[in-house]
Amino acid sequence: MRTRNAGRPKDAAATGTALPKARAGATGGKGADVANVRTDGIAFPFPGYLANIVRQLARNWSPRRTSAVLVAEVRFLIHRDGSVSDIEVVRPSGDRLYDLDAAGAVESVGAARGFGRLPAGWQDDVLVVYFTFDYALRPQ
Repeated sequence: MRTRNAGRPKDAAATGTALPKARAGATGGKGADVANVRTDGIAFPFPGYLANIVRQLARNWSPRRTSAVLVAEVRFLIHRDGSVSDIEVVRPSGDRLYDLDAAGAVESVGAARGFGRLPAGWQDDVLVVYFTFDYALRPQ
């Protein structure tokens, strides 16, 4: 099961209104970028934990400036203790440095255990995460 729309208001699609981009403006904001994280397999019923994944990666991701529209997808495992392993770019952007920046953000958060321990209610020992780094949603 995919959680691509986790955290997305249900009425936004129905009304046709665009959701704000996270970190837009001087003070940032609540954006729709939680759609950039997905977990496959068993449903992960902890939207706050998923939102923290997005928040931590946004804080640690500083892509090099580019005029290209770039998107990379990174897969990684979060272990019960909050450690991270098996970081892999599964959908490269076509720009090797951009891909390294994306994987580096995951590695940085993982090294600091910034995702936190997996929720006590989560029965598995790991959470497989796919995160899409979209240059259009980069931190401002």
